[in-house]
Amino acid sequence: MLSLIIPCFNEEENLEKLLSSIKSLLKKYSSEQIEILIVDNGSTDRSKEIIIKNSLFLENKISLIEINKNIGYGNGIYKGILSSKGEFIAWCHADLQIDPHDVIEIFLKSKEKLLSEKCVIKGKRIKRGFFDEIFTVGMSIITLIFFKFFLNDINAQPKIFHKEFINKLKNAPKDFSFDLYFLLIAKKENLSIHEFPIIWNK
Repeated sequence: MLSLIIPCFNEEENLEKLLSSIKSLLKKYSSEQIEILIVDNGSTDRSKEIIIKNSLFLENKISLIEINKNIGYGNGIYKGILSSKGEFIAWCHADLQIDPHDVIEIFLKSKEKLLSEKCVIKGKRIKRGFFDEIFTVGMSIITLIFFKFFLNDINAQPKIFHKEFINKLKNAPKDFSFDLYFLLIAKKENLSIHEFPIIWNK
């Protein structure tokens, strides 16, 4: 089983489209193959209400993890990881910059690697704006200077890994540095990092 975690903070304008995409995805795969966990990370808009009223939630096809107060992006992901049941775990955002279908496609293409070697899988964003690319390269250079590891496109989604890696994330930060921490720990544990190109939607 793959557990797909989707942290959500004030995404009421995107949720109907996201849930529609998930619905079509779940027509292809059973609950024994894919687990969908949406983390409402302290939303102050109608996000929680939209999720609860959706047929996927009412029919127990998706799970909702509620966090009353948003204390950081990383905390939302980590709470989802702790609640997951799958042998493999992935996360992507609820803002539709990456479609859940793409996450599953990358997972299926990477499954043999995940089973046969110590590794994590991540996206590599393509067809982005010039200034976005400059910022991404800058983060990689700073990481190389401070941590002696070169990490490419640190904040790209999805991230996919085996559940055994959860034990290495016990001191994970609760803020936006969660992606960086995740990849640094992977490097420290000598896990290979494999990338898949993915178009980043607006």
